[in-house]
Amino acid sequence: MPLRYGSVPYLNARPLLCGLAEEVGPLRLEVPGVLSALLADGQLDVALAPVVASFDHPSLVIVPSAAVVAHGPVKSVLLFARRPIEDVRTVGLDVSSRTSAAMVRVLFEQRWGSSPTFVPRAPDPDLRHLAEDAALLIGDPALRAVWDGPAPLDLGTVWTAWTGLPFVFATWLARDESVAREALPFLDRAAERGRRRLDEIAAVGARQLGLRQDVMRRYLRDHLSFHFEREERRGLARFRSLWSRTAGAGAPARTTGEASAGA
Repeated sequence: MPLRYGSVPYLNARPLLCGLAEEVGPLRLEVPGVLSALLADGQLDVALAPVVASFDHPSLVIVPSAAVVAHGPVKSVLLFARRPIEDVRTVGLDVSSRTSAAMVRVLFEQRWGSSPTFVPRAPDPDLRHLAEDAALLIGDPALRAVWDGPAPLDLGTVWTAWTGLPFVFATWLARDESVAREALPFLDRAAERGRRRLDEIAAVGARQLGLRQDVMRRYLRDHLSFHFEREERRGLARFRSLWSRTAGAGAPARTTGEASAGA
C-alpha cells in the first residue's frame, strides 16, 4: 500500500511540498490540531505536523529531512495584546494551533511568570472586537490580521531573544522507522525543489492571500528556514524541555537513525 501523506495547509509549508504530490500521490491538508489527530490515529503514515504531536506521541519518528523553522522574527505566529503582557489575564488561543499554543503557554509561565486563563478562539483574522486581553493567530490568518491595537508580539522574535535558539514549528513525522526511511528521499527532493522555487511560491501565495508579493518573498526567504540540522534540533530539545516543565508532556519523538530529537 502506498504511504498516506499529509501536511498543514499554510503558505509556510509549501516549500516542503513542492512537487511531492506528483511523486507520492495526493496530500491531505489539515490544520495542525486535526493533522496531529489523524497521524496519532493511524489515518496518515507521514505528515508535516506540529512538533507538539511528537511530544504527545513518543512512538512517532521525526524524519530528518526538513522543517518549518524561525531563527528570529517569523511574521506568522503573532500574539496580539491590548495591554502589557504582565497585565494580560485572558488569552484566546487559535484553535487550529498546537505548537504555537504550547509556545504561548511556555512563554507566559516560564518567561513572563504569569498564569492567564487560556480560552479557545476561532482563527478569525479580524481582531478589532477581541473579547480577551490577548489572542494568538498563526499561519495565513496571522499574515492577514486586521488589528487596531498595539503592535503584536512576534513569538519567533521573543523565543530567540530569550533562548538564543531557533524555534521549530513543524517537522515531518512518521508512524515508524520503516515509514521514515521510505519517505525520506521523497521529502528531501521536495524540499530541494521548494528552496529553488521560493519566489514562485511567494508569487502564488501573494495572489491567493491578497498580499504583496515582495512581502511574501521576504517572509519565505528572510523569516523562515526549511532546514533541520544541529542548531534546529537544539532548539527543539529546549522547547520540549520547557513544555514538559509547563504541562508534563512526554518524551520527544525519535529521529530515524538517532536516539532522540535532541540528539
